[in-house]
Amino acid sequence: MAIRDLQKRKFLKSAAVFGVVGGITAFSKQSFGADNAPKNIASVFNVRDFGAKGDGKNSDTLSIQNALNAAGAVQGTVYFPSGRYLCSKLKLPAHTTMLAEPQWGYGRNAGAILQLESSDADCVVDITASYAGRIAGLSICGLGGGIVKSHGIYLNNDKGYSKREDACVIEDCCVSGFSGDGVYLKRVWLFIVRRNIFKGNGGAGIRVQGWDGFVSDNQLSDNGEGGFVGEHVTATVMFTANRVEWNRACGLDIPSGDAWNITGNCFDRNWGPGLRMCNASDSAVTGNVFRRCGKDASKLGDEYSSQVYLENCKGISVTANSGAAGKDDGGKGIITPKYGFSTKNLQYCAITSNTMFKGFTDKFFNELSQNNECSLKDNIGTSCK
Repeated sequence: MAIRDLQKRKFLKSAAVFGVVGGITAFSKQSFGADNAPKNIASVFNVRDFGAKGDGKNSDTLSIQNALNAAGAVQGTVYFPSGRYLCSKLKLPAHTTMLAEPQWGYGRNAGAILQLESSDADCVVDITASYAGRIAGLSICGLGGGIVKSHGIYLNNDKGYSKREDACVIEDCCVSGFSGDGVYLKRVWLFIVRRNIFKGNGGAGIRVQGWDGFVSDNQLSDNGEGGFVGEHVTATVMFTANRVEWNRACGLDIPSGDAWNITGNCFDRNWGPGLRMCNASDSAVTGNVFRRCGKDASKLGDEYSSQVYLENCKGISVTANSGAAGKDDGGKGIITPKYGFSTKNLQYCAITSNTMFKGFTDKFFNELSQNNECSLKDNIGTSCK
């Protein structure tokens, strides 16, 4: 028998002894003594072993928190089998993962669901000081309206930025139905948000104040205050391959910042512009598709009936994007937007080689003020009237 076969059989035998399945070692609370000190190499903890029911009737907050604390003691993982877990304000320890198989779809939540049980809670998962914490595969559901704004996932550095990178990761999750934001990262330093759906939240799908972000392959749909909303300065973000649609304000709203790379996204039927960028510099907007944005800009202002709105920007390159006007699905509603681009007080910007075939109802450029030292050329489009 070859040496490699002997080594393989030896490994499999050891794996059977220690309970390794699929590369993950699963342990329960019995791995811990009375003093909560780990007795072995426990790394993955099943919430059911800590008393969580997942029946949608009984509160599982305490059981889940106990599992999180146990995992946090060894920088491990908490595993959630399929079920509906009523809970509120769970604290994720640093270097700890919350893990489930992502079974949800666009139309419904499924798999492991964390259901907010009290409208008094400000979030379901608190990731403040959860350095390098990771949330993967969960459906996280709110209660809709409420006096207190409840968020799905909340990082609240209310006193100031952390002294080291937050480095939070949110992936393969569905976050929906919160009175506040799906995700709110307040004064965050380094974040990764990928392959998620944020839909039907009263606030933003994602709200961020901070920098050093990677936001990719997400769907941001039907959120009351926009798809992705920057708060104060939001900078150094790679915003790539996201679908941003039907949000009741702007699709991507940047109030201030620099070093944005906005590439390969689809912005469709947002109430305001697909992209609103203000007080920004040194950024690139390339290869995006803008469809039917400015659906209802009556509360935002006429100039926001645009595919793209740019104000007080310096050194911005907007190149090789395309746009089309249109009605709601099924041919309902009115054709929007009025403008391809609305621009105001731009300096040293280049808006070039963009195409908008039937991309607006009024005009390609709505110049609201004099632009200084800007290049606006080789843009081709026709009105959709």
